[in-house]
Amino acid sequence: MLSEGKTGRYLKYAIGEIILVVIGILIALQINNWNENRKDTIEEQAILESLFLNLSLAKKQSELLISEENTLKERLTQILGINSKQSEIPLKTIPDSIFKSAAWDLQSDQPTFNGYNNLKNTNKLSLIKNTKIIEKLTDLEFRLNKLNDILEDRLSVHQIRIDDLLENNINFIPLVKTNIPTINIENEPKNNYYQILEIQRVRNLLGMKLTFTQDVIDRRHDLDLEIQNLINLIALELENEK
Repeated sequence: MLSEGKTGRYLKYAIGEIILVVIGILIALQINNWNENRKDTIEEQAILESLFLNLSLAKKQSELLISEENTLKERLTQILGINSKQSEIPLKTIPDSIFKSAAWDLQSDQPTFNGYNNLKNTNKLSLIKNTKIIEKLTDLEFRLNKLNDILEDRLSVHQIRIDDLLENNINFIPLVKTNIPTINIENEPKNNYYQILEIQRVRNLLGMKLTFTQDVIDRRHDLDLEIQNLINLIALELENEK
């Protein structure tokens, strides 16, 4: 075409070919991007579904732990005789099982968040496009750390002070029977818990445990609320993606 002086037609043909090639490349890129976005969307939905199940389980764990903390709080106020429920009949005697539960029991467990931890470890949090969910996951971790701090403080006081009380102020063998019913404690001196609880040091230590327990309950409620907020957000996001 060039030799015949048809340069204009050649240029038009060449430009046309280039345009077709460019269009083909753009279409291929668009299809590839669409496929990648589709894969990301599918993976994001799987991630959200996994998080939803994990958080639902964590919510049940959280409610159980709060219930156990409230039981401990009730036991402590009961043996100290400072229960605010005026209609409750005071104990005529304090059973070994009640005193042991109040003085000895301590719950340091936390709800498990394996799904969230796995996402952090595999750097897949970025696949979640809803920024509110990401923000709430950050709030969840903050509440979890606050709970962990107060649990460690309570455990430290318990190990240093409360255990010393149980070692030096009571006969612990009768309390063992609540765990091992087959043992014989007929020859063991019985504990007069009312007399023990008149000792100011004993009351102060159990009062400290009561205070820490209330702080733990408050932190557990804060965490429980964050879990519920996340469950609601993720449920809404999954519904919108259908």
